[in-house]
Parts: sequence; structure tokens; C-alpha cells
Amino acid sequence: MSRFVLLAVSVVAALLASAGPAPSTDRPPDGQPRVALPAGTFRVGDRVLVALDGWPAGVVQVEVCGNDGRRGALDCATDRASGGQVPSTGNARMPVLLAAPPVACPCRLRVQTPSGVTTASVALPLTGVSAPVASTAGSPPELALAGVHAVDESGVGGWFGLPGELTVRITLHNPGPVDVVEPPVTLLAGSPGQVHTIVAAPPVGTIPGGQSREYVVRVPLSATTLGRYEVHGLIEPASGPLPFVVATARHPWGLLVVPAALLVLLSFSLPGRPRASATSSATPTGISVAGTPDRRRASAGRGRHRGVRR
Repeated sequence: MSRFVLLAVSVVAALLASAGPAPSTDRPPDGQPRVALPAGTFRVGDRVLVALDGWPAGVVQVEVCGNDGRRGALDCATDRASGGQVPSTGNARMPVLLAAPPVACPCRLRVQTPSGVTTASVALPLTGVSAPVASTAGSPPELALAGVHAVDESGVGGWFGLPGELTVRITLHNPGPVDVVEPPVTLLAGSPGQVHTIVAAPPVGTIPGGQSREYVVRVPLSATTLGRYEVHGLIEPASGPLPFVVATARHPWGLLVVPAALLVLLSFSLPGRPRASATSSATPTGISVAGTPDRRRASAGRGRHRGVRR
């Protein structure tokens, strides 16, 4: 009887545990970065432990967004965002202070790399938000990324690993009738997995409706820049973020070609080995190796004299 009671208690405990609240998470497709929060409801000013899985190594930015983050940076408390570092494993646990969003909930916790290329979010049950509801009057002005490409301007110096410059050309197009004014732009540069160097962004200014603008960004390349080099950009108009990545590759082949060319030149400039004289090495015609004709006659004469008796 006691065994039956113990078995019943174990079953009830297992059922209660499975019915308990699970961590809040929005499951993206396999292979995509994931964000998870502890179960429950939170208040503005709480500090929560955020779980990140499947992220690229490097810095991430965590911010609270109202209005379900529909308008991107306009709905998020970007100025009070938290930062953290993701190791090479792609998994991290970091405490985040929940700031009040600029607009009312429904709220989300948004995590992204500084360039905005990698981003994910999770529903955030948040109380204590006194911000007004986001305005729905009219649509925000649109902006499109019409083109972006990079050109290594290092020239011949780049073949020898000398410092140079990468030119990035960005073309933005405003397809709508409303002007786009000064959208925020963030630019970072570096080797893959180490894109941390801040690059000065050009002033965007105003892009009138129906027009395009091209912007040129100069990215310095140091002598230590070898292999693939990336520039990550994030443009955040009201219509939604526009992330991009451009890359180049530096291979100083000249540092290998020059030593090889010097070795070839040295091999031709070194003096050759002297050849042996033909007269000293050749045997004169008509003379046998066994001896000269005079020696053979002398030997024959000595033999005849031995046979004569006086």
C-alpha cells in the first residue's frame, strides 16, 4: 500500500511540474538566433536574465520596444539599451535592465548586433509603462536601399600590405511622396567575427520623395588588414531598418613575389663553374695509354740483347 501511495505522489508532482509556467521564447526557424526570458510578468526597472543561443560571436544590443516593435527604432528605448558580449560558442546569459519604451505596449525585447544584420525578439509582458499609444495617423515615409558596393582603393601598395583605403558607395532611394529626413546610420568594420571598429557615417540629410542619393564612405585599411574585411551598416528610417554587409579581401601577394624574383636574379648573376681545358684532358692521337712508341722500342731491344752470348 505504501508503494502505491508513493507512486501516486510522484505522478502528481510530475504533472504539476509540467503544468508550471515555461520560459518565454519565440521559436525562430532552425539555425536562427534565439532569445528567451524567464516566465512571468515584469515591471519597468526590473533586471532580468536573458538567454541567447545561436548568435554570432561579438557584441549585441538589447532594448525594450513598445508597439510590438512595428516601426523599428521609433518604438524602442534605444538610448537606454543594454550591451553584452557573445562568446565563440554563440550562447550567452546576460542581465538586462528593463527600460520604459517610448510608446505603449504590447512590448518586445529586441536583441541585435550593432549593425542590425542579425536580430531577434521575444514577447515581453511588461507593466508600469506610461507612454502613449503609438500614432497610427498616416504611414511613415519609406526608404529603400538601392545599391551598395565596396572598392579597395589601395592600389599597388595593397599588394605589399601597405595601408590603404576602402571606398563604400551607398545609394538610397525614396519611393514615396514624403521626404525622408536624417535617418540614423550606424557603420562598423572589421574581420569576420570581429566587426567592432566604428566608422564615421556620412550625413544623410533630406531625401526628397521620388529621388535617390549616393553617399561615399572612406574606410581606412591598416597594414595589418589581411584576408576578408567586412563593413556592416544599419540605416533606420521610420519605415523599418535597412541592414547591409559589404566585404573585400586583401592578399599581399607582392610580399611573396619579390623574394622569388630576387632569388631568380641572384641565380643568374652568380659566376659559373670553370670548364676543364680540352687540350689537357684529351689524349693525343696515335699514343696508347700503355706507353709511347719510344718505350715499346726500348723494351724490344733489351729483350734481344738478353739472348746473345759472348
